[in-house]
Amino acid sequence: MLKQMSENDRDQLKSHLIVPLAVSDILYHDLDVAPDMQYGLHMALSEIDPDSALLAIALCAHDIAEKNLIYVPIASALKKEADNIIEEYGRTWLRHHNNGPMPSDIYASILCTVGEDLEALADLMDALCADLDIVNEATPILCNLLSVQARAHIEITDFILAEIKSDHDMMAAPAEETAPVAEKQAEFAGDNIILFPGTAK
Repeated sequence: MLKQMSENDRDQLKSHLIVPLAVSDILYHDLDVAPDMQYGLHMALSEIDPDSALLAIALCAHDIAEKNLIYVPIASALKKEADNIIEEYGRTWLRHHNNGPMPSDIYASILCTVGEDLEALADLMDALCADLDIVNEATPILCNLLSVQARAHIEITDFILAEIKSDHDMMAAPAEETAPVAEKQAEFAGDNIILFPGTAK
């Protein structure tokens, strides 16, 4: 059985992924989430890979859940889901972050479950927002922002997996199947050469 991630491991994840640090500051210092801050968080999450986004969102969700455990029961389910995701992906992410790029086959196998975990987090954060009676606080703004990013990364994950499958299928195709395609492409290119003025002899 794998040992649980330590607080130091979680702190490393937060410092590398950055967004969880910002969300933690907002929650525990009761900061307003101004439009420019929301934009910055959206941009930071949109520019990272889906597995990194999943961990960043899970770390944020953990803090949001802890902050709201006394207000809404669904927060305990969100905290449990977030913790499970951090435990499942965190150690592998840290190892490859510190030691070099993740091999493509490992990355593909990880992405196979990233989409459903992103969806679970998004659904739970939406449910938490629906149950909250508090208005004009950071929690619903952050939950909505993170849910939007989670659902966007589901689409990105699906796209990447489709590209990986397409590449794999092309590599696995027998040579006799790919040869006619190459011949047709060569014929097409030969029939469609456009000479610039002055180049024809």
